[in-house]
Amino acid sequence: MRTNKKTDILDVIVEIIEESGVAGVTYDAVATRSGMSKSGLIYHFPSREEMIHDVHEHMAQCWEQRLLDAVRDDDADDVATKLRANLAVSQNAATRAELMMTIDASSDPQMYSIWADKLDQWTCSPENITTDEQACRAYLVQLIADGLWAHDYINGRHLTTKQREALAQAAANLIP
Repeated sequence: MRTNKKTDILDVIVEIIEESGVAGVTYDAVATRSGMSKSGLIYHFPSREEMIHDVHEHMAQCWEQRLLDAVRDDDADDVATKLRANLAVSQNAATRAELMMTIDASSDPQMYSIWADKLDQWTCSPENITTDEQACRAYLVQLIADGLWAHDYINGRHLTTKQREALAQAAANLIP
């Protein structure tokens, strides 16, 4: 399968998750939405589990690309750079599909490992937060970025772009 066609199908699956949740991802739904035959989908995605696995990979890669875009020419290994990238990406609220897939991954070790690889590269570790003030402040900024990302679904109040920018800037001022 050509990469761009597979990406198109994965984007269709994300749309279905956005509208109907993970349970809405069926061969019939994906075939109808993508215009592919069900047998064509089965050929490329032999099981629904592989389809869900591939959409986790696709979404994790999209998230990482947004982080890379936010980093530009900065040192991506620098904690402050990672935190600024997370704050920049978090200025856009999570989509329903993103939130649902990250929640879905948390209860499935195989799916979580897809996200964990990216999270380990792009987020701070909580390991030393009780003994190292810098690590504690860095993790606090990470929590703010995560909260900003998920806020609209958890709180029910939708923040404006200006409000998100103000909160991200205030959090950036806390970066050690």
